[in-house]
Amino acid sequence: MSSPVNADNQTAENLILAGIDLFGEHGFRSTTTRMIATAAGANIGSIAYYFGNKHGLYLAAARHISSRLRETLQLEQMGITHDHAGTPGREQACQLLEQLVRRMVHLFMEKPEARRWLMLVMREQANPSEAFDILYRDAFEKAHVTIATLISVLMDLERTDRRVLLETHTLVGQIVFFLIGRTPLLRRLGCDGFDPGTIELAATVVVDHVHQLAQRR
Repeated sequence: MSSPVNADNQTAENLILAGIDLFGEHGFRSTTTRMIATAAGANIGSIAYYFGNKHGLYLAAARHISSRLRETLQLEQMGITHDHAGTPGREQACQLLEQLVRRMVHLFMEKPEARRWLMLVMREQANPSEAFDILYRDAFEKAHVTIATLISVLMDLERTDRRVLLETHTLVGQIVFFLIGRTPLLRRLGCDGFDPGTIELAATVVVDHVHQLAQRR
């Protein structure tokens, strides 16, 4: 199955979600197919049926995360590609980048599914495998190219300029750290979760950084 996440079968989806949880918690080698099947409430043979083997399920988990990232951030709808098609003007670039930043902040601060992905993605960052290639090709690179293109317009630089790439990486890092550093931030704020007002304020803080980029030409 080339894209199990889009399958109508609930069992396949349950296996992917259970796999994301367990692979993230225990790592690929220490996670058994029996553990995954039990967590998914499925027959152990269903892993072979839908994904071929544990490795196939692991790759399907990476595809699921990539697909959800693209969908949630609406990367395709923005129409920005490697060949510079759809590159906007300065005012539109600023608006698009603000909108994307707000979607990213809401995803990483508000959505439980982002917390579910975290450990698996962190493991792949530390020790890249074929799954990281999927994450990079299908989500990370697309997001980075989109953001870099918008920043390059604001800064009047080529989007492959090292300054643009580093500004892009820094901006993404600021937002992702709301997820990675969730626990210490909540402790500092003295609460158990991010309320809507705090999430909006965080988005505004990052958007202010976007406006500063436009002044660094």
